Order: sequence, then structure tokens, then C-alpha cells
Amino acid sequence: MHIPVVNSAKTPDGQYDFKPIFSEVAEHLNSADLTIVNLETRLAGKEFGYSGYPLFNTPEALAKDLKDLGVDIVATANNHSLDMGWKGLVNTLDNLESANLCHMGTYRTLEEAQEVFVREVKGCKIGILNYAENTNGIPLPK
Repeated sequence: MHIPVVNSAKTPDGQYDFKPIFSEVAEHLNSADLTIVNLETRLAGKEFGYSGYPLFNTPEALAKDLKDLGVDIVATANNHSLDMGWKGLVNTLDNLESANLCHMGTYRTLEEAQEVFVREVKGCKIGILNYAENTNGIPLPK
């Protein structure tokens, strides 16, 4: 979510509506048995400032809009996982959960990370792994 994309979702009342951006694929997102997306930004909150490349932070309204569009699971581990630091990572997970979106890839605790992410779809159990090769030079938190 580069800043021109974020700004295009801003409504006259200062809120954000990302659904129109996805209008061309909305039917596909909603009709799939399981829709998984890679969140290549953080949803850390307004207090971090919304930003694009190289350190991404997008309004948390994106989470609710993704849920409304039919997204089931959000993969959060990628090179931008720590763009807003540890607190930004935790806020992102909190915002996804507030939108009733499942997520995997980054976690708040070792215990969360050790839980195997499995979903059942039409009687078939699916295990999903999500890893990141790097964090663009941002050190990993302890």
C-alpha cells in the first residue's frame, strides 16, 4: 500500500474505504472456498503515521474491508513485518483480530508461534506456514 493508493481510499469525511480498489477482484475473493492474502504493509495505527515505501503503515480500515471482501486468512510474515517495530507488529495482529480475520506468520509470543495453523475447508484439513526471509535490515526483537 503505497501512499498514493492509501490516499485514493480516503473518503471526504477523512475515513478510509479500500473496497473500491478491489472491485475488479471482489467477486473472486468472496467466492473462493478459502481466500488467503499476504499483508505487505502494517496496520500499526494512526499514531505511527501512515506511510509507504520503504516503511509501510496503512490505515486499520483495510482489515475490515478485507474481511468484508471475503478474505479468510492474512499472512503477516514478510520483509515488511517489522516496518513499524515490535509494537507495530502487535498492533497489526490486534487490528486483524478486531476485524475477525485469522492471521499467521507473525506472533506475539513463542507459544502462539508454536501453534500449528490448520483450517478445515470442505472436510479437508489444510496446514499453512508463512515465513519471511528477511526484515529489510530491521533487527528481530528478542
